[in-house]
Amino acid sequence: MNWRRTLSVMRKEWWHITRDRASFFLLMLSPVLVLVTMGYAFSVDIKDVGIGVLDQDLSPLSRAYLAQLGSSDALRLEARPESLAEVERMMMRGRVKAIIIIPLGFQGDLKSGRAASLQVVVDGTDPNTAGHAIQHIEAHTEHFAAQQVTDRLVQAGVAPGRPNPIDLRLRAWYNPSLRYTVSMIPALVGVVLSVPAMAASLALAREREWGTLEGLIATPIGRIELIVGKLVPYMLAGLLSVPLCVATAVYGYNVPFQGDPWAYFALSALYLFASMSISLFISIFANSQQVAIIASMIIFLFSGFFMSGLLIPFSIMGPMIKLEALMFPTTHFVIISRGLIVKGVGVGELQGYVYALIGIGVIFLALTVLMFKKKL
Repeated sequence: MNWRRTLSVMRKEWWHITRDRASFFLLMLSPVLVLVTMGYAFSVDIKDVGIGVLDQDLSPLSRAYLAQLGSSDALRLEARPESLAEVERMMMRGRVKAIIIIPLGFQGDLKSGRAASLQVVVDGTDPNTAGHAIQHIEAHTEHFAAQQVTDRLVQAGVAPGRPNPIDLRLRAWYNPSLRYTVSMIPALVGVVLSVPAMAASLALAREREWGTLEGLIATPIGRIELIVGKLVPYMLAGLLSVPLCVATAVYGYNVPFQGDPWAYFALSALYLFASMSISLFISIFANSQQVAIIASMIIFLFSGFFMSGLLIPFSIMGPMIKLEALMFPTTHFVIISRGLIVKGVGVGELQGYVYALIGIGVIFLALTVLMFKKKL
């Protein structure tokens, strides 16, 4: 391998990246824009969900229960329907996401010690909002029921004592407030950093489509010199977007960075090496830039969103799906990104994923060099 010829290819590719606005945007700025767009789309906290209440009992206890439901900003009493027909109309029009039906005799059942019935009807067309409504309605109902039991014991002259013999104390490490953004944004950084890898898939496809590959083939440049000369400039350009993405996560989404920034930068370079090796492997088979970019989007975005643990927890995947997911570098880097940013772990705790990225990069780079032929 002649480093002088390799540097010539690198210089040529770097000039193309800096002079071509589309390539420059795709490599350096698009990851940040994708992170901002996707971050707001995935990190919106559900709250203030509109609900309706059909109170058929109209008793002091039913009104106290309604006051309990409105004691937080998770639920908002939007409507008070007066009949089941009106309940159905509200649900059909999407005016409310859930309706609570308090039947006649609610207060009487509670005061006599019998189990009081409540019915909750939710709009299942939006499962996330419906699940949020059910969760908070259940929590408020349990709190109200416990308060009623305590009040009855006090009225009977019996000290309620400790309502639960188990003193359960919860503590969440790394994300004490359990903010969804703290988990989502670091993983999303790993996904958007695959966008520069998509640009690398155009490296050889562009030369073939424009007819400039013939000139490169006629030179004494070797296969490995050409591939490495194409790979390094894209890696360097992609690395420029890493601090921009991290700054967006920390200052734009208020995600605390607990780990070593230099370790994160070094492992990001390793991730770009593995991803771009796959992109160059795609590029040697693509006859046009459109084919190359579509193939890379399918590989990186599909694996990034559905197989990396971003949306679907890795722990609930089947054995075959897990094996397939581990073949993509995005899966490993999402774990690395969350570990360094959220937990502040060191490289030693992540060495298995680091070795995986090295293995993926070396294997695909070797396959690219072996399968690329200096002939038309």
